[in-house]
Amino acid sequence: MNKLFKTIISIVGISMAFAGCTGDFDNMNTDPNNPTPGSVDPKFQLIFIQGRGIPYANQWQQIDQLMISTLCEYSANDGLSASDYNIDSRYIDDLWNLSYTVLTNANSLISANEDKPIYNNVVQMARIWKAYVMLRLTNCIGDVPYSEAADDIDQPKYDTQKDIYYTIFDELKDAVSKLDESAANNVGSYDLIYGGDAAKWKKFANSIRLRMAVRISDVDAAKAKTEAEAAITAGVFAGEDDAAYMKQGEDKFSQNPIYYHKGSAVMHMSTAYKRLVTGIGGQAWPTAADRVSNANITEAIIAAKNAPATVDPRAPIQFEPAGMIDDPQDPAMKGNWDGTDPGHVTSAVGAAMDNGQFVSNFAKIGPWYYGTIDRKYQLFKYSELCFLKAIAIERGLIAGNAKDAYEAGVRSNMAEFDIPEAVITDYLASTAPNYYGTTAKYDDTTGDCNTHMDKILTQKYIAQFQECSFETWADHRQFHKPTLIPFASVSSSVFTMNPADQANNTPNAYVKRIYYPSSEYTVNAANVKEAESRMGGTNSIQNNVWWDVD
Repeated sequence: MNKLFKTIISIVGISMAFAGCTGDFDNMNTDPNNPTPGSVDPKFQLIFIQGRGIPYANQWQQIDQLMISTLCEYSANDGLSASDYNIDSRYIDDLWNLSYTVLTNANSLISANEDKPIYNNVVQMARIWKAYVMLRLTNCIGDVPYSEAADDIDQPKYDTQKDIYYTIFDELKDAVSKLDESAANNVGSYDLIYGGDAAKWKKFANSIRLRMAVRISDVDAAKAKTEAEAAITAGVFAGEDDAAYMKQGEDKFSQNPIYYHKGSAVMHMSTAYKRLVTGIGGQAWPTAADRVSNANITEAIIAAKNAPATVDPRAPIQFEPAGMIDDPQDPAMKGNWDGTDPGHVTSAVGAAMDNGQFVSNFAKIGPWYYGTIDRKYQLFKYSELCFLKAIAIERGLIAGNAKDAYEAGVRSNMAEFDIPEAVITDYLASTAPNYYGTTAKYDDTTGDCNTHMDKILTQKYIAQFQECSFETWADHRQFHKPTLIPFASVSSSVFTMNPADQANNTPNAYVKRIYYPSSEYTVNAANVKEAESRMGGTNSIQNNVWWDVD
């Protein structure tokens, strides 16, 4: 990313903030046709970087659904997806450009206002938000430009992922120390996440620190323990009211992206997902009686074909039977609640997959996600915080009761779907296993794939569907849990599959990272090649990132 590109992004970002928010300019002594960072109320920049910090409209479909959700196997075989591990360069470019748009404009906001006490809190919010966004990028790719990326440097260096993590740990700690809960809220609705609530931003930052600590626990256990303990002491989410969700609106830059794409040929359930939710918890497939107590249970769910006898009670809500939004290729498959195996790919939307099936014949994401245009975007849920605490306790990073944290995570997530309390209690006491042998009861560790970590990561996987897919993919690369399915066919031009890895379902059967954008080899060749040499010598999706040790 060269100097010219960064300058354009910064100017466009400020201009778009002006274009979208014009009501408060009467009292500002500035020329709206020629704004400069120092003359812009930073709340306009804050709302801009928040809106660009998540994939929106077509970017969501490309980045999340066709790339990340495919790699973590929430979905499978959607047309134009990475279902043969051949990742479309447009999707990578979108993620890269989105991330650096946020970084550049966040740093502009910070540098223009860090010496102005009246704007202290918005500066700290921007620091926390850029950390959230850039952690997502480095977790996907590895070493990336960070420390020099928004400076007046034509060819910024690539920081190691370790250095990025260490720097962000310090930045988050410092931002929390400087947030002033007693200061006047001069951000309000321009903060799409917490409405300018400094206390909640502190908890968000500390919770990110815990997420980071767990992520590095295999490669830097001492640092992980120090940071995890510090995050807990400083104060992480205490309940659902603290969790981070982004408000959505009606324009394409803030609209619920799943609503925007509800009628498109994407978001179909994978067999991997169905295997994880089938049987676990011992709850029967929903009936008309269940609909009385939970309005999320539709007639189509009750009448579904090929539904398992017992299923996690969230799953029928998360995925609805085929044909509810778009017609299945085969009319006889309308109402089918089934998943498609990862890796049976096709290059044409609507064409038969390699196994002769059509993706439209399979279950698709349910109306709980696409039903309203303004549904809040999930950034960091309380259930995830609970599961992170459970992992940290199991790994000796923090003190506490892992079972309590685990059960709190399950309860929090099930409550989102209006699952009755009695059902949740029965579920958590059940020793009924899923396809692999994982049960919901924490103290039941008999059989295969049924350790405490198997349980935590299985529940975290289910709870993070859909928008938290970035963390789900990172979890699977780090922990190799829960059990997923090696793709049936991969592109030999991008992925060298050892048949033994595929047959034995080893970590090497899966994508480890995504590529550097091809543009970097033109505008920042020396630095990207140096980073490439540190990460295995090639720009390969089979190279591990720093925190992924196997």
